[in-house]
Amino acid sequence: MSSYIAKFSDLIKLNTLSKKLEFIQQQPGLESLGISYFAKKTLLKYIGGTEFISPKPIQAKISLEDIFELSISQFNKLGLNQSHKNNKNFKVLIKNLNLGEEPVGYIYLKIEREFQKNHENKIESILYLAEHFDGFLSSKYSTFKSKQQGRVLSNKLLEIESLIDLTEIIYNQNDNVDDLFENILFTFISTLNASSGMIVLKDEKSGFFNVISKFNIAEQDSSRKIIRATKGILKELNTNMNSVLVEEVKKYELLKFAEKNSLIGPLVSNNDLVGAIIIANKESISGITRFTKEDLRLFDSLTKKVSLAYDNIKLIDSLKNSTKLVDNIMSSITTGIIKIDLLGEIEYVNDSAEKVFGFNTEEVLHNHYMAIFLDNNDLISLIEKIETDPKVIYENNFKIKDLNGEEREINLTLSPVFDENNQFSGLVLAFEDLSNVNKIKSTFKKYVSENIVDELLNTEQSLELGGGKNKVCMLFCDIRGFTAMSERMKPEDVVSLLNNYFQAMIDVVFENNGTLDKIIGDELMVLYGVPIESENDPQKAVNTAKEMFIKLQELNRDNSSKGYPEIKVGIGINYGEVISGNIGSDRQMNYTVIGDNVNLAARLCSHAKPGQIVISRSVFERLDDQKGFKSMNPIELKGKSKKVQNWIFDAKN
Repeated sequence: MSSYIAKFSDLIKLNTLSKKLEFIQQQPGLESLGISYFAKKTLLKYIGGTEFISPKPIQAKISLEDIFELSISQFNKLGLNQSHKNNKNFKVLIKNLNLGEEPVGYIYLKIEREFQKNHENKIESILYLAEHFDGFLSSKYSTFKSKQQGRVLSNKLLEIESLIDLTEIIYNQNDNVDDLFENILFTFISTLNASSGMIVLKDEKSGFFNVISKFNIAEQDSSRKIIRATKGILKELNTNMNSVLVEEVKKYELLKFAEKNSLIGPLVSNNDLVGAIIIANKESISGITRFTKEDLRLFDSLTKKVSLAYDNIKLIDSLKNSTKLVDNIMSSITTGIIKIDLLGEIEYVNDSAEKVFGFNTEEVLHNHYMAIFLDNNDLISLIEKIETDPKVIYENNFKIKDLNGEEREINLTLSPVFDENNQFSGLVLAFEDLSNVNKIKSTFKKYVSENIVDELLNTEQSLELGGGKNKVCMLFCDIRGFTAMSERMKPEDVVSLLNNYFQAMIDVVFENNGTLDKIIGDELMVLYGVPIESENDPQKAVNTAKEMFIKLQELNRDNSSKGYPEIKVGIGINYGEVISGNIGSDRQMNYTVIGDNVNLAARLCSHAKPGQIVISRSVFERLDDQKGFKSMNPIELKGKSKKVQNWIFDAKN
């Protein structure tokens, strides 16, 4: 190192660009030396070198591997943060400053054009100082990158931890949806140091958005007004479907609780905006501060996680509601239900099963069936049989002992349960207690009106087990367009609609002393003439059909107020000889009717249009009141070689 350069040895002790430059400019002949950077501006700000950043875009970049001489006008065209008055007597020595191999700025010195004294020393100084500044920037850059990577890693770890927290909250959903979103909002607020926030969700029926959860927001600021996706910040969110950092919060009614800026992200399901997460008022040591773009990136990542899980959240909530409904149903039905899992442990017991066996559910759950049914060897044998050969087993008048040792009699069905891979996964015991119930009443109460049961018991009229020939009038009533209608409705609404419909129709059947044979999907099969024949069964069947349409009008008016679709039915009636009785096997019997005349009644129902009653000749000729029925052209029906005469009553007229 020359003696001229040796005077710069103290530069290494100075740790900022401004101090270094101040020291250099104190050296004789270097008063006008300057540095300017056009790249790595973030790094310059990090090391306190903001004043050396070029204040405007570089007008001309020159590639200099060594020192170059520029006129004053040429130098000024570079657009650096320093310029000189044009003077032909001066020139500028300039050299690139580099970070690695990348040019990032210039070092320059104004000198007299003709003055050659110490010229070489000045060139040597610029070369040395350029190397010094390059080394200084390089060392700072390494530190900067290290800290930046550390911050990125820290943010990534925070993101991962937050995603794990959200995943646990979502998939360990034990509470209702409101509580779940309270926990989700709290996770967002704690992760991003916010002090306020809310979650809004779309109401599926109204299409408006409701505040489902909020934190530290006054009632008047959580917007009592109707929130739509057609105006304000939700409109913009609905258009972009991306999380945004909102700076001008006062423009939006929904964000008026925010003091600085706000983060808002969409909850999306099937490309539809179904909700939004909003947080504001980031806290710091110095008070409320602004969210940054790094905060936005983390917020967006968390929002997308919730958005992806939204459908699952709704499904889980729906399943929980369905489970509660099933539990309520199971608790209310008279049939005892016991579920046994693959390991033989009791998984579920309903109220009726508790009463029959004298169980305390909490004591028997998760215990092996052998320990619970210790005094019921025959029952254990049946369970073992179905475990080795998973087929349905029926046992009528099966004897068991309850936990008190008292003997009971049940009708028992053991059914295997299979998983999604069709592998045996347990079994279900379903049984009816016959001990204190009249067997005839137990058999018929499910499908005949109570007055018929009472008449059978009072007259001590016996029922022939098996089949016998009888003249019977069969009525089939079927909902038209049910499949298409149900596809447009929620499952729970379909169940509610059907339950109300069947209740109304079956009430009419029983009022006319009809026998409900069975419910087949959305179709009712009703019998007149069995088990007891009346004076004019065809007339009672027709009366029932007419009253059904009257009742249906009332039901549809009620359904309309609930937003349910209109139910339309067609009815077919036939009269003739059939085989009736307890038909099935010696282990499982159903009281029903079979024969060609049953099939004809079903075919007439299929032919009936909505609002029509279609009857056969055998019914029409036996009617006391034939008013309203019109004779139609004979029709071809499946299974019939000849066309069938028919009469139609249009309930709509």
